[in-house]
Order: sequence, then C-alpha cells, then structure tokens
Amino acid sequence: MKAIETAYRGYRFRSRLEARWAIYFDEIGIEWEYEPEGFEFDNGIRYLPDFFFPQVKLWGEVKAGRFSQKELEKVKMLVKGTEQSCILLEGTPDERSYALVGKATDSDEIIVGEESGYDCVISMYHNYPRDEGRFYTHTGGLTEADFEWNGLFDDVREAVHSARSARFEFGENGKSPTSR
Repeated sequence: MKAIETAYRGYRFRSRLEARWAIYFDEIGIEWEYEPEGFEFDNGIRYLPDFFFPQVKLWGEVKAGRFSQKELEKVKMLVKGTEQSCILLEGTPDERSYALVGKATDSDEIIVGEESGYDCVISMYHNYPRDEGRFYTHTGGLTEADFEWNGLFDDVREAVHSARSARFEFGENGKSPTSR
C-alpha cells in the first residue's frame, strides 16, 4: 500500500498525513519548511526530515503510527548531527503533547521523550514560539482528556479540527468549508 501524494500551498507532500500536519501548523501560526534539507550520515545512511520549524529551531518527523527503533535511530543521528531537537509527530494531529528527541542538558546523550518526559505541545500558548523560540514543553504527557478541562490550548483544538476536516479531492485546496 502506498500513501497518496497531496498538494497543499504549492508543495507536493508525500502523504495526506503530512499535508494535514502542514494545515495544523498554518492554523496555529507556526512557520514551517517542508523537506528543506537532506542529510547523509557518516555510516552512509541518508535522511530527509519532513519539517523544520525556524521559529523554534526544531525538526518535525511524521509517521502514521509509532516510530520503529530503526526510525528513532535515524532521528537520533539527525539530532546529534544538527544539534537541534526533533518532535515525533505520530498519527493525525490531535489534542495532546508530542515526544521530543534532543540532547540531554548535562551530557551529549540523546534522549527520547517517551523515556524522559521530554515533550511539547505545538501551540502559540503564551506566544512562546514568537517570544522565546520554543513550544510549551515538559508537560508530563498531556492527553486529549487534559485538553478538555484545562482550556489552555484553544488554538490546538481549532487547528486539529482544520487538519482533520481538510479535503484534497477534486482540486480542493485542503481547507474545509468551515475553516478560516
């Protein structure tokens, strides 16, 4: 089975899932670049990260499901080589936090969010991306249920709705009839 290439905002995404994430980022107001640079590591492995977010100096990698150990190893090589963290975007955009892969603050060790609680919410919450060059981090793994009661991330709720309701068939531009 092969993913369907999808056009959005002048880019040809390798999958609808990647295009949905681009819609999410647009709705939040996060600057993004799609596949801006490919890398070849010392061991000969080549890697083309899906997104780069210049406001927060962060890579983003999209997968339909959980990252395999092999995929995580590539992300770790990316983080080590570029010295910039990477957010693991698993599945369709949702109201939750996402794991980060980055360097430990006290060593050169590369840590994965699920192992360490290193995560973030892709939001403009308190204008952190614009004012501080970061997302809301170290949430402790917020889930959809957390978003229901705390009301901190209304922009996430709206962006999730836009990304999930986007249509790409028959020349549509990816926006749902109800999105801004």
